[in-house]
Amino acid sequence: MRAITMMMIVAVGLASPAALGQTEWRPYRNALYGYAAELPADGFTTVRTERGMTLLEQQGRGQIDIYGARNAERLGPMQYERVLADADRISEITYRRRGASWLVVSGYYKPDEQRGDNLIFYAKFMFSADRRSIAGFEASYPAESRKKFDAIVERLEDSLTAPTSHP
Repeated sequence: MRAITMMMIVAVGLASPAALGQTEWRPYRNALYGYAAELPADGFTTVRTERGMTLLEQQGRGQIDIYGARNAERLGPMQYERVLADADRISEITYRRRGASWLVVSGYYKPDEQRGDNLIFYAKFMFSADRRSIAGFEASYPAESRKKFDAIVERLEDSLTAPTSHP
């Protein structure tokens, strides 16, 4: 009987999120802009700012930026997409979707001069009801980290909420 109990304890331990290589998550809410998201709790060094935070991958080159911003021109998702498409840093947008209050774009950055690599990027933006503010996150990572970051991006995308405050 004791052996069966020990086997069950070991099996439960092996099936834990950490044992399965899954990321633990923590809630984040930005008081200034009023947006929220769930963020990975481990594997990243966190740098906080008033508008949000940057998560730097500890054992790699990936990075996640989450932030709020004023939308002074009150651009909608379609107009904001055009601005992003013209950004100097972006080499190619390979995926784009939008709704009435959100925008998603993904693709590749231009090669970094020092590293020479093309990073994948994925960004989602949520617009406040009056379009005075935007909340967004952007994940950038090398192709060899795609499997890990795709799972992180999916969770971030599902949990990001629109801003409610207008600083």
